[in-house]
Amino acid sequence: MKTLEKRALCIAALCTVLSFARSAEAQHEPFQHVPLPAELPAGVSVAQAQKLQDLLDEFRYEEPLVVSKLKDKIYLARGGVGRNVPNMGIVVGQTGVILIDNKNSIDAEKAVLAEIAKITPKPVIASLVLHSEHESGIAALPAGLQIIAHENAKRRMEVSTERDKIPPAYFPTSTVGKDEMRTIDGIRVRLLQFAPAATAGDLIAYFPDQKVAFVSSVLVMNFPLASTVIHPDLGGSTSGWIENARGLLALDADTYVSNHGGVLTKEDLRTKLAFVQDRWNKVKAMVAQGKSLEQVKAAIPGPPDRDPKTIENIYSEVQSK
Repeated sequence: MKTLEKRALCIAALCTVLSFARSAEAQHEPFQHVPLPAELPAGVSVAQAQKLQDLLDEFRYEEPLVVSKLKDKIYLARGGVGRNVPNMGIVVGQTGVILIDNKNSIDAEKAVLAEIAKITPKPVIASLVLHSEHESGIAALPAGLQIIAHENAKRRMEVSTERDKIPPAYFPTSTVGKDEMRTIDGIRVRLLQFAPAATAGDLIAYFPDQKVAFVSSVLVMNFPLASTVIHPDLGGSTSGWIENARGLLALDADTYVSNHGGVLTKEDLRTKLAFVQDRWNKVKAMVAQGKSLEQVKAAIPGPPDRDPKTIENIYSEVQSK
């Protein structure tokens, strides 16, 4: 009898392991755990390409909230309640806390506030909104705080009726145009936009003293190597993304926080730019040859692209020039 019981327990344990394995496998997206392209962009080594692919492979649309320290006074809040929850930054100033971006639900934002209370008793005094999408968690913050966003993001937030709609009490109280250096509660931060990238309202928060840049949707780890999120309907463009990537590389930064997924180094960003630039160059060359969009898609191998599709965006932009 004991032997039968042991066998039953072993079978149950094996079933559990297989169930977890199937669950993990089910989370894999078409751009994850795929072979590297046979031809890499010029200047990109296999090791560099694989390192970037590893960042894509470890991305999950659903993951628990984890708060970790990045640098002196700066923390990353990754994951949380819900699906595809964006990253947030936490910066501890002299008298209060500055938040970088927001979660996409009030419950997810409240969970971050609970974690902040474990780090410091200081209150949240400011929120830096890096784009107008999925900012609904901001409504969990105390009323009356300073809210800073790009001027284009503010305009969209004030008229939006979509899923990112937020209460008027949380509309930005201050805006940034192209490039401003500010000191908020003793913390120096440069707020800039090199060009419209994912949207016209993107904003980068660069902390020069810590060499950390929170780059909003300029970097996302839920798209294939040579693709990235671009919303032409919101004023975004691939050419603008390329300009932003070049500008970010010129900063004296060594840590780049993506909007979705892990943290990148300068080398990782350089690799990402090489892949997107290479795709741009190939599409541009085929457009010059008179190729149709379908012919261009068929000529470029790789995992299925995500919507909004980078090849389609590049094709449209090149044709319009």
